[in-house]
Amino acid sequence: MLAKKVRLHDLPDEEQVLTPTYGQRLLRKSLPRYDLPEGEMPPQTAYNVIRDELMLDGNARLNLATFVTTWMEPAARLLMAETFDKNMIDKDEYPQTAELELRCVNMLARLWNSPVHEEAVGCSTIGSSEAAMLGGMALKWKWGQRRLCRAFLTTRSGLGFSRAACEVDQHVRA
Repeated sequence: MLAKKVRLHDLPDEEQVLTPTYGQRLLRKSLPRYDLPEGEMPPQTAYNVIRDELMLDGNARLNLATFVTTWMEPAARLLMAETFDKNMIDKDEYPQTAELELRCVNMLARLWNSPVHEEAVGCSTIGSSEAAMLGGMALKWKWGQRRLCRAFLTTRSGLGFSRAACEVDQHVRA
């Protein structure tokens, strides 16, 4: 699922900020919803705010699990440990996780100086299958553009996969 940069000027003021129920007692002011806060906050406060929002998602025990094995701050590791069993692809079951993904795309778009008047898109990947699908689709689109520039057919790509990549292959060839 692609997430687009939210146009802040189209939102009412109350939808541009977070006012968490439990985490707010440690906050001096509301947090921006789709942008990075101006200053830092204690890791425990960030943990409480995000944890409270993730509690709105469905029951993770009903879906497949995944995990991250890179180093991270202890508070981030705790968040991952509490939510690693959620199936990130199931946006219907976990709408708050999808909302956090949308916010991350927005924060990164602004961090990387995405022009205000243009859209920015992004998405998360859980593992190698999703990353391979995104890479395969990008490769296929670039291949098609090069073929069109030379007036060649674009109906059959020469993209091949091993037998172990059948799920990825089905999505990329579609």
